[in-house]
Amino acid sequence: MNIDLPENFTMYDERKRKKLAWIEDGILKIKIEASFRKTMYELTYELKGRNNCFYCKKDFNDDKMTLDHMIPQERGGPTITNNLVPSCHECNSKKSNMTTEQFLKYKELTQEGKKEYYKNFKRYVNYMKENELLELPPNWLSKKKVTEIIVRFDFSQEYKKSKYRKIEKFYKEYGHFPKPILVDKYGFLLDGFISLMYAKDHNIRKIPVMVLENVEVIQQKI
Repeated sequence: MNIDLPENFTMYDERKRKKLAWIEDGILKIKIEASFRKTMYELTYELKGRNNCFYCKKDFNDDKMTLDHMIPQERGGPTITNNLVPSCHECNSKKSNMTTEQFLKYKELTQEGKKEYYKNFKRYVNYMKENELLELPPNWLSKKKVTEIIVRFDFSQEYKKSKYRKIEKFYKEYGHFPKPILVDKYGFLLDGFISLMYAKDHNIRKIPVMVLENVEVIQQKI
């Protein structure tokens, strides 16, 4: 799949005075040392603005704004421009772990209707988890062999911490991963290191993946 990109974009490391990410011929080039999440945030602000809430349509100062995952992270939503919108703190908090579509329906209900809707919503979320149903467009997803994914990391570092235990608990309970990992057009890991390591540690041969065809990790110095 391709992520949404603006026509022009450059992200700098101001301290070192060098480029960390930029767009070239429709491809997002991102250096290996750059934060993928921060890059997605900056790209989203460039595409969708920084001050107008997607949900209540009000204007806010920067410190009153967040970025919301339209499909929540805990329901498989990735941190990519296609899945992020600017949101004020209040709307983001009220939306909780609903999708954007569900939240917009919820907002139109009476107080009594909201209670009933939320009760049914919680049952729905549990059903989706138990049946390994991710709420992502089918064309966003694929599966790759764990051995096909390229990752550069110092494996002497301890990674079996709270995030690892959270994934371990989820996998043991539901038999699948909470969300796909993200790789660039060549299979280089962008996001989801802990899930990948859990798969390696437990001899899980294939893992759900989103291949971002218009993203390329730059490993050499430029």
